[in-house]
Amino acid sequence: MSVKGRLLTNMGIALILTVVSEALILLVISSVLRISLILVFPLLFVFWLFQWLISPYLVGRGGIEIHSSDPEYGWLVEMVREVSLASRVSPPRVFLVDAPYPNAFAYGNSVSGKRVGITIPLLQILDVNELRAVIAHEVGHLKHRDVEIGMTLGLIPTALGYISTLLMNVGFFAILLAGDEFELLFALLALALGFILLVATLTLQVFVLWFNRLRESYADYNSYEVLGEGSSALATALAKIELYMQKIRLDPFTGIIVTAAPVRVESQEPLLVVREWLNKKVSVFTDILSTHPHPARRVQMLYRLIREGR
Repeated sequence: MSVKGRLLTNMGIALILTVVSEALILLVISSVLRISLILVFPLLFVFWLFQWLISPYLVGRGGIEIHSSDPEYGWLVEMVREVSLASRVSPPRVFLVDAPYPNAFAYGNSVSGKRVGITIPLLQILDVNELRAVIAHEVGHLKHRDVEIGMTLGLIPTALGYISTLLMNVGFFAILLAGDEFELLFALLALALGFILLVATLTLQVFVLWFNRLRESYADYNSYEVLGEGSSALATALAKIELYMQKIRLDPFTGIIVTAAPVRVESQEPLLVVREWLNKKVSVFTDILSTHPHPARRVQMLYRLIREGR
């Protein structure tokens, strides 16, 4: 089976298992709480619509839109336009994001407009070919409607996660403030329900994250489809990002970047990392809780595509 065929098959299986697991948990919760699904679905739709409308402004906050007439970054808009046309999608709006780490991401909707955000450190460490390969990946997300699909599949676990957190916080505070046995019982019940919903959320997230990782691989496929052998530049781009992130310092408690001085990536380092990834055997459980596949998986797929074709 071709790489694309295997990807599509795995995505189909992941999609079915995710939808079935979400439906089962929703049915169990509605049965236990005796809530009609006729009431649940409109509430979920409102929640989805709210996320869909506000997410472009939350995800891209701090970004500045750039245009082709921009004297410094106009070339970047033209690059995005060229890659988009080669991918057979309408060119998205391009935003420059002043974040302390290298990243690019696709976001937006039909109201705000499809968007691609690119951080300044990414422009500083990638060469033109690597940047084009990364953009082809992000445009692939827009082409495959991953923003809408991901938001829809993640809707139920996200909602359950919010309710779980609320119940557990209420339970903790209720225990501290409990004045009699009834209030203590209420607190323990809130904690128990919150914990059960947390377990349900984590269970669903395993399926959702699996599907998301496959969509990331599918976006990598778009980079190959547009650039052919040139998509090998995506491998060195991933290596440079990995090397960059290894050299910055994070707060151990919050995970927030506290030191992000300009990072120099030596020219031979990314090639050594790519070579290591190509020979690496990645365990099934390595990235089970990650939104992206392990970079070794991504690089191996790219090189398989370049070597064998579709």
